[in-house]
Amino acid sequence: MITSVLFTDLQSFRSSLNASFLERTPVIDGILASMITKQNAFLFGLPGTGKSELVRACAQGFKNTKFFSYLLSPTTDPSELYGPVAVSKLLKDEYTRDISGYLPDANVCFLDELFRGSSAVLNSLLQVLNERTFNNGRDLITTDIQSIVAATNSFPTEESLQAFCDRFLFRPTVEGLKSPVSKRKLYEWTVRNNRPEIKSDLDITGLRELQEQVNDVIVSDEFLDVFSECMDMLGSRGLVISDRRRVQILTFLRGWAIVQGEEEVIPEYLHDTLQHICYQTPDDISVIKEVVNQCVPTAEQFFNEAKRTLNGVMGQYQEEVSGKPANVGDINRRVMSMKSILVDLENLQVRTSAALDSKTMRLSAAMRLKATKILTEIEAAKDRVTGNINRYMENN
Repeated sequence: MITSVLFTDLQSFRSSLNASFLERTPVIDGILASMITKQNAFLFGLPGTGKSELVRACAQGFKNTKFFSYLLSPTTDPSELYGPVAVSKLLKDEYTRDISGYLPDANVCFLDELFRGSSAVLNSLLQVLNERTFNNGRDLITTDIQSIVAATNSFPTEESLQAFCDRFLFRPTVEGLKSPVSKRKLYEWTVRNNRPEIKSDLDITGLRELQEQVNDVIVSDEFLDVFSECMDMLGSRGLVISDRRRVQILTFLRGWAIVQGEEEVIPEYLHDTLQHICYQTPDDISVIKEVVNQCVPTAEQFFNEAKRTLNGVMGQYQEEVSGKPANVGDINRRVMSMKSILVDLENLQVRTSAALDSKTMRLSAAMRLKATKILTEIEAAKDRVTGNINRYMENN
């Protein structure tokens, strides 16, 4: 698996990015995972949200990486992306381009305002996006492009552009800062000129090592079951996800696990990723979130539900013990009801304990404390119910 030094360097770089780019953790993780799994990403968002700066920072964190960036317009000529025609070879009737320093020569590319490019430019990009190859005259060149990240202001409405957009796997929307604390910090950085510096000890060799580790990330049968359920449910809701894209998603999730510092893909990753991958229009995102919440309850959702269930069961218990029993038959009915309540509490205790020890949920220290408190409350509730059952039976 990933070496301890490389692991530390990656996590340090990730922390550095998050310290400098506020409220961008899922986007940062997605760009890094895209680079590690050689996938393409597309960032949507209004101007001024730091899209190009973030991509450049992610790429340049891997030293010696060749980075190519270009702002497209309707008048962008292919030579601006692929290099000028080599005049010396043109005199020999050979139509080739000098690609040195241009897109085919890069490792990571950023294409800003991609959809402003002409149809000729967009069509010429398909081969590079899909196959990482480039026809340079008579020669088919296999490029060393690891990832292409594009950006634009909004999701396209034209059907042809939506199909083109599908060539990019991870497609988040980068929004403006929402937290007052983040906004205040940004203002302070501006006037104090003290924005945290992005530091990294990684290089292009480290990136290639990370890419080699992707296949070693564990994908359990349990995860595949959950993933299949999500895909099937999305399909039943009208979201058709091709087999090719499903394979790409699984590869991407392995890269996502590496970025999280884990050796195994866990179901909770689907919360942070599928909503940025599986949609066909922005309206689909709410459906994806609903499906993932149903298939993969988060730790917070699970323990909140456990607490509600405990309160509901104990509410039923309070109804049973209110008032004096009218006769022996009423006592027997109450005992049977409380035994049923005790079984419900025991089942809840088993599920909560299993969730606390589960490897499929990511539990923070605060969430573990909450779960432990719920288990203590369940144990106390069991004692109360058991005590009342014993008293009724002794008096019967």
